Amino acid sequence: MFGTTFYHGTTKKLITAFGSVFNNVHVQRKESDGTLIKDIRVPLAYESRKKYLARLIQDSKKNRQVPRMGFIMTGMVADYSRSPNQMNEYKFNQAANPNKATIMYTPIPYNYSFTLDVYVDYMDDGLQIIEQILPYFQPDFNIVVEEIPALDLKRDIPIELTGLTMTDEFEGDFSEQRIVNWNLDFEIKAWLYPPVREQDIVKEVAVSYSTPDVVDEGDQPIDQGWVSVGPGVE
Repeated sequence: MFGTTFYHGTTKKLITAFGSVFNNVHVQRKESDGTLIKDIRVPLAYESRKKYLARLIQDSKKNRQVPRMGFIMTGMVADYSRSPNQMNEYKFNQAANPNKATIMYTPIPYNYSFTLDVYVDYMDDGLQIIEQILPYFQPDFNIVVEEIPALDLKRDIPIELTGLTMTDEFEGDFSEQRIVNWNLDFEIKAWLYPPVREQDIVKEVAVSYSTPDVVDEGDQPIDQGWVSVGPGVE
């Protein structure tokens, strides 16, 4: 129980997987006739909204790094409505050692909350980014996470869009200090895994039994006995 050191890196993998969903968003600036002027790949970072927004407001318009996106994990809560029987066990055979099996109890379902912020100076940049994201969430988008590589354990994890808001942040002259901020809230329905342990595989089974004296049709008693059965089933 407590005191057993283990770490599957589940939360770290979820953070990485969530960020990978949004790491290839582009904004294009065009002339009125449709001629492409500039194609910008929107940078993405793991950062706090309050911290980065304060930095944008302090920076001059010339030094701002926008458009830009930032995301952060905001919380996690157990979701027992998805919980199976906690006494169930998963068993995995080991290719490297056929005499050993890996055993693990049922994982615990947890919902992770994430927030994605989009920072732009121009409304059209923000609309381009939002339009490239929203159609994929109806209301969720599935990603595959390799939760425990040693067991080749993979699972489809749904990311659900739960909220969307837009605000204008500005100080001083509106035209010079305007920052449009889109805020998207997500929920990831994931699992936390208990420690794994090893157990020997049963190769042989011995069974013994006895019966009371029974008289057959010829009035002869039937002797008691026992039998050994092997090899057994793994």
